[in-house]
Amino acid sequence: MGSHVPKAAHFNHPVHGTYTCPNELVTDKRLSETEKQMVIEAWSNSLKHGTFEERDIRSIKATARTLSFAATRLAAGNTQSRGG
Repeated sequence: MGSHVPKAAHFNHPVHGTYTCPNELVTDKRLSETEKQMVIEAWSNSLKHGTFEERDIRSIKATARTLSFAATRLAAGNTQSRGG
């Protein structure tokens, strides 16, 4: 039936665009560090408040963990692509 990318793995920010994974956001050279942090916070909040119709809680939790890691990388100034 093909591979399914969970909705939680995507985020469409109304100003800054659509991201398919937190790493894509962190390595986006168009955004300032502050803008990246704002998008990470908005994405995290959307996961916490259940704005996704996704029933797969595992993928939502995995995305939340990846966002947390992305925020840590951003805070450490490590915004280089991590391959993949």
